[in-house]
Amino acid sequence: MWPFVGRVRELEDVMSTLTSGNGAALVGPAGVGKTRLTDEVVARLEHSGLAVRRCYATVATSTIPFGAMAAMLPADMRTANPLGRAVEHLLSEQQPLVIVVDDAHLLDDASIALLSHVIRHGHARVLVTSRPGESTELWQEGPLRRYPLGDLSRAESDLLLEQALGEPVDARSAALLWSASAGNPLYLRELVMSGRALGTLPSDDGIWSWHGAIELGGRLAELVRSNLGRLEPSHRHALELLACSEPVELDLLASLVHEEALDDLETRGLIRVVPSGRRTVVRLGHPLYGSLLRATCPTLRARAHQRALATALEATGARRREDLMRIATWRLDGGSPISVTLLAAAAEQAWAAQDVTLAERLCRAAVEAGGLNRVGHVFGQVLMHGHEPSQAEATLADVMAGPLSAEDLSHLAATRSMNLHFGLGDADAAAAMLDTVDVPGLPADVHEWLQVVRVILDAQHHHVATVLERTYRPVAPQLSVHMQRTRALCLLHAGRYREVAQEITAYEALEDPAEPDDGALRMRCFALAFAGHLADAEALALTMYDRSFDDLAFTGATSLYSVLSFCARMRGHGSQALRLAREGSPKSPASPLIFDVIALANLAGAAAVCGEVTLAQQTLARAEKARRPAWRRIGTTVSVTRSWVLASTGAIRAAADAAMAAADECAELGMHGSEAMALHDAARYGVDTSVRLTALTAVMDDLMTKAYASHATALAHAAPTALEAAATDFQRLGATLYAAEALAAATRLHRTQGNARAASQASARQALLMRDFDGVHTPVLRAGDLTHLTRRQAEVAHLATSGLTNQQIAERLHTSKRTVDNHLHAIYGILGVTGRDELRTVLGPARPN
Repeated sequence: MWPFVGRVRELEDVMSTLTSGNGAALVGPAGVGKTRLTDEVVARLEHSGLAVRRCYATVATSTIPFGAMAAMLPADMRTANPLGRAVEHLLSEQQPLVIVVDDAHLLDDASIALLSHVIRHGHARVLVTSRPGESTELWQEGPLRRYPLGDLSRAESDLLLEQALGEPVDARSAALLWSASAGNPLYLRELVMSGRALGTLPSDDGIWSWHGAIELGGRLAELVRSNLGRLEPSHRHALELLACSEPVELDLLASLVHEEALDDLETRGLIRVVPSGRRTVVRLGHPLYGSLLRATCPTLRARAHQRALATALEATGARRREDLMRIATWRLDGGSPISVTLLAAAAEQAWAAQDVTLAERLCRAAVEAGGLNRVGHVFGQVLMHGHEPSQAEATLADVMAGPLSAEDLSHLAATRSMNLHFGLGDADAAAAMLDTVDVPGLPADVHEWLQVVRVILDAQHHHVATVLERTYRPVAPQLSVHMQRTRALCLLHAGRYREVAQEITAYEALEDPAEPDDGALRMRCFALAFAGHLADAEALALTMYDRSFDDLAFTGATSLYSVLSFCARMRGHGSQALRLAREGSPKSPASPLIFDVIALANLAGAAAVCGEVTLAQQTLARAEKARRPAWRRIGTTVSVTRSWVLASTGAIRAAADAAMAAADECAELGMHGSEAMALHDAARYGVDTSVRLTALTAVMDDLMTKAYASHATALAHAAPTALEAAATDFQRLGATLYAAEALAAATRLHRTQGNARAASQASARQALLMRDFDGVHTPVLRAGDLTHLTRRQAEVAHLATSGLTNQQIAERLHTSKRTVDNHLHAIYGILGVTGRDELRTVLGPARPN
């Protein structure tokens, strides 16, 4: 039995009704969980000592008098008054009595009469389950209270999956299972069971992930086929057309099928007619209906459906932007002729709509038809974002070798330069490519576009202030949004988070509100998170998380996972941070893109904070290998992360040095946001960075940087009271990890200064904050008792638990073995342990170094 999720309110309401009223009817379509909710109700009733008699109506018993209730009635019902005999038998049962009937819409007339009698005369309370549209007057307008049950919400579906599987499901797979089941618990259960049986839903590193397409088979196919029921030829024709096209306009579908068939299908719940903006569209009653219909439709008939749809849509004039994509897709699937012009236009639309799979398919079809020169600029981008930058370079080079106008050549060169820069990491070649085509005589708008591309490329390896100044150069109105987007990115790197929001708001006003700019939303997320508005950052990121694309690298949506992982890390939710970082990280080491460097650095940091040292080190090595000189700004993410990884191994002094090096690297590029983070990390590892952080607060003016400066100042002055105040600041921002660290330091200092009461209070606050922590292992928080040690003793203790010998520790710390012996002797005395085994018990399990 699967976990009980999402019906708690209904459970309480039904229990209340059964204890104070005549009874209840749970009404809903097949698979929504009526029986599961009934099981919970029955368990509660029996636990409370009530007599429960349960029976099940079926098609077979629907024509037999008292057929479904035969098991709870006397064997001999051959009397002149069988209803009276049945009532008399029920009255002899233990009282109070509750009668539960599953699938009551299949009850025979005699059983319905019996239930009606016992309800009206109060002989028993009744609970029934039934499907909508097939209920009797007992629960339509009669004495039973009706409780409609619908599908689970997305959040409830995700929770059910995690509880049933015992481990998290990655976002893409959860979204896939949600869209396939549409929140129907029975379908969701069968999908999971099928996926596990077929191996398409394996668990990897504690995260379940679906591989491949959803395929119907076995019991799941039988359930869907049963719910579709018997179909007339006209009904099947309509459903097959819809399976090939949904959602489709009602007028378009009505031009191909009989109106009576659509009316019948809507009445049966097999299709849904819903408003969508200014139009009315038709959808199948459930997504799995489409899966079954497409799988069982003969090939020739399916191709005929596709051709008919394309012809019908073309007859309407194909006025909407997405119409070209639909016509091209239907013509390809239907095997009908299609022009290169249509393929090229549809490919551009698919790319703009961020449908990478369709864009690639249309591009390849155009290339096969000899239209490489028509789709080269789109195909190059598709290949680059598909982790094939070398193939993109070769393809674009082939296109540019042909006869082209100077204008077309310039646009292709712009695409090629971005692939050279962001895909292959070759800044010099990218700049040279632009120089080659930026010649006198170009139209003004083309020349300005090439200048905009230069600014976009420079934003990755030049000083923030230099690029920021260039973004204010006047350009054509249609190009200004690119300058504004680059300016917002520069402001984000400079740590001017309030101005980021203002800049994004300004250029969003120029965009289509129906199609929000995901890049702008991601920059908003980062600005909110880094400025200390963690809750707002998470809320915005989660709205995008639910609609993230299958190919994360295509849109750069890997950064979305980085935001969520960062917020989880700041809250001390280490396991969640690591899970999110895993989901957003590239799975293949081949041809890493600029987005992948961010994702890998984030994964290394999340692994470090969870104490997964080997994973942290290996991932950091991948990030180091992936970074390119052309991506200097993004490369600082790796530098900042390096200190976290070193700290996770116990090399605190090396971690401090790495943090300071990262801070200097960021300062050189004008990246004050990352500089502040690195300086704060160095302060956490024992370096006095209070002066530099305080200076940054004058130019950054955000709450998180101010908290960093307060924390660093309190550490530098060894001021426990000030550390407690810094902890309060972090706590208000939601950064409970740093709040707990500040309190741990305050506890140690209070004890050192002989203030036991203050130490106890600070320690209690820390323990309260850490109550919800999950899998967090920072140098200060490996154990609460670690706050009793000096910084050097803590470093030795960490290295000792990692499995190093005293001699190896001495070599690591550039000191003598005798000094390490003395440190360990002092550590054992402070912590009240007798050796390394007990030290590991106090400080947590040993971590590989």
